[in-house]
Amino acid sequence: MNKQSKWHYPRTDLATAYLQQLEAGLNSIAIFAERRKGKTEFLLEDLTPIAKEKGLRTAYINFWERKSDPVYCVTQGIRRSIETDSPRKWKNEFSLKLGIFQSKTTIDSNKYPEIAGEALDMLLSSKGGGVLLMFDEIQHLASDPSYEELIATLRTFLDTNKKRVRAVFTGSSQDRLNTIFRKQKAAFYRGASLVEFPDMGDDFVDFLLENFHDITKRKLQKTKGYEIFEDYNYSPFLIVDLLQTMMREAIFDLNEGLEYYRDQHDPNEEWQELWESLKQIDQLILREIIIGLLPLYHKESYALISDKLGLDKVTRGMIQSSINRLREQGILNNEGHGQWAFESTAFEGFVLSL
Repeated sequence: MNKQSKWHYPRTDLATAYLQQLEAGLNSIAIFAERRKGKTEFLLEDLTPIAKEKGLRTAYINFWERKSDPVYCVTQGIRRSIETDSPRKWKNEFSLKLGIFQSKTTIDSNKYPEIAGEALDMLLSSKGGGVLLMFDEIQHLASDPSYEELIATLRTFLDTNKKRVRAVFTGSSQDRLNTIFRKQKAAFYRGASLVEFPDMGDDFVDFLLENFHDITKRKLQKTKGYEIFEDYNYSPFLIVDLLQTMMREAIFDLNEGLEYYRDQHDPNEEWQELWESLKQIDQLILREIIIGLLPLYHKESYALISDKLGLDKVTRGMIQSSINRLREQGILNNEGHGQWAFESTAFEGFVLSL
């Protein structure tokens, strides 16, 4: 959303608190929240303006901008930062260097991760001053072993410039964030402190309903709004989309609006599609073992799977393969000590409802 959007709910206190943690000595923080919880909007609309007020150069880098090319994501994020904040001379210099960088990749693909480091260096003004880097969906770099060298490049840049550079990482997969920041052999091991990204509460709903009233001159029931927000797993995207849909369709009752919205945009459709894409053993492990809190590698679980699927024998390898698939798809998070949890509480709720 742009800065003029009437639907943006400022989270100034949270942004200030994060910056204070960085100013107090933390070089990097990592934020986890499920998809559609407002992380990106928070970075762009709340954290960035406050950081700039404090005199920091900011750069926002989204690794979902082009999933197959994370170095492109880095260079484009830096390009946008320089085009926004820099004198024309520096913009021209960066454009020239970016062209040189891109030429290098066609000549020698092994130079590719180095390009990210060279581009990041351009954020460091000779006059000094701090830099805030925001890496959105950082967990994507754990999806392919070929990205490990880029991760090492980012870590080296941050460590080398820790007196001037601070970083905020966000991710929507707890499992892959753990892979990047908590595995001992990972390049970013202990490279960031994990911090909470709290859900918004009733005050956010009050803000939206007041906004709805300002535009339409119609009041909506607050308690119903709170209920819907909770049912939608505190997703700001979904409740804003609901209210905007109601305005377009001239619907001024939340019960009626919710019924219409679900007919048009059933949030369970996404989960149904995901569920139907899973193998039977994966579905069974989620519904009967994970939700049922049964021990994963136990004869009781083996017998249950064998009986439900009509198999003569179930092996540890079959279960491990299923768990690996579910982790690769971003469905399960390894919480350690043999404990597994759903990455998405919304999808967990869908499975519980089956």
